[in-house]
Amino acid sequence: MLRTPKPRNARSKRAMEARAPRDYEAAKKAIFVTGPHSSRLVSLAFKDLAALKKPDNIQFNKKNDCLPFESSGTESLEFWSGKNDASLFIVGNHQKKRKDNLIWARCFDGKVLDLLEMGVLQGKAIAEFKSPFSPTIGSRPLFHFSGPHFSPEDSAVDADAPFSGALSMCNSGIHASFQHLKSLLIDFYRGEEAPPASGPGAVPGAAGNSIALRDGLQHIICVTEGPELELGEADAPHSDPDLAKLYAAGAAQIKDSNSPADTDTSASGRIVYFRVYAPRPAVKTQSGATPKIELHEVGPSFDFVLRRRRPADATRLTNALKRPRTAALSNKQGTTKRKNILTDDMGDMLGRVHMERQDLGKLQTRKMKGLKRGRGEDDEEDEDQVGNEDESEDVADSGEEGFDEDDMRAVVDGEDDDDEDDESD
Repeated sequence: MLRTPKPRNARSKRAMEARAPRDYEAAKKAIFVTGPHSSRLVSLAFKDLAALKKPDNIQFNKKNDCLPFESSGTESLEFWSGKNDASLFIVGNHQKKRKDNLIWARCFDGKVLDLLEMGVLQGKAIAEFKSPFSPTIGSRPLFHFSGPHFSPEDSAVDADAPFSGALSMCNSGIHASFQHLKSLLIDFYRGEEAPPASGPGAVPGAAGNSIALRDGLQHIICVTEGPELELGEADAPHSDPDLAKLYAAGAAQIKDSNSPADTDTSASGRIVYFRVYAPRPAVKTQSGATPKIELHEVGPSFDFVLRRRRPADATRLTNALKRPRTAALSNKQGTTKRKNILTDDMGDMLGRVHMERQDLGKLQTRKMKGLKRGRGEDDEEDEDQVGNEDESEDVADSGEEGFDEDDMRAVVDGEDDDDEDDESD
């Protein structure tokens, strides 16, 4: 059995409670780490991606010699994760082989879970748009993924196996790579979960059990799958020499002997478009018609190219996907709700038992010395009982002689007749 450390003061106790497991997780913190060499696109990506993540972002000011795909870089991420209570990382660097590089990392239980590397081909900051966008702190976006590889393969989904759809990203292949990217982006901007019956709505139990929206829906992140970037071909998809040169500079040269065996490069060269939109005020229409809402781009805008990734182990990912059994799930039996059984906030099970009507005459009450009769009270009660018994005996004797109410009336009527006869004489 593992020893549970005891807090020394109130401050350490609050820190331990904040890191303790909970039914509904808080927003995950993300750390932005700058490598030994940076570039303009990396700085631009850090600034705008961190703006969408506020206030759950931590940015290191100093440069760090961190290479997450190597053992030394993995140890650094695990150290920072435990020190700052963060599970998400973005490491940005600029090298000759991998220019304008971003490495996304996730940690679970103090260890690195998976890695995904991509390059920044083009970038446009929020300030460059006509209507600069400033998301409210704590707001959550709506994601829209467009592309054939963002939908899971039918063969990879098993209805009987738990987490079969999420575990498909542990495999190698293009589908698995895009599923990995989709899971990473959603987890990065997921925000804080809200418990049931905490949101607005007429029915308390039907609102607020999935996400927490502050000030309504503010922005939409659209991730679109682009064409594959092919290098060294004359019929490249982009005929512009400057644009082709830019794509060639940001393309990944992955197929080298230094890549580990568990690194997947099947989706290398695939382009992904990252766009952010915001809804405009609703346009007034005729009475009774649905208001028309339009979207306009507010930034940031990036063109990413996938390079390499290190998928998570299936066993560790299964443990990471497990959720605690909440009170709502405990009250269900299969797909139906269990009757007369409830689970309170403390996890205690409460049940309603139906019993027959109880006979209170047979109820055993508690005996107390204060209710015990004294000696004088016992003698008086005995005399009263004797007097009552004598009266009952007299009544019983009269019953043996056969006198009842009708006989008494007959006797009285007979006496009246005798008196009348005497008066007549």
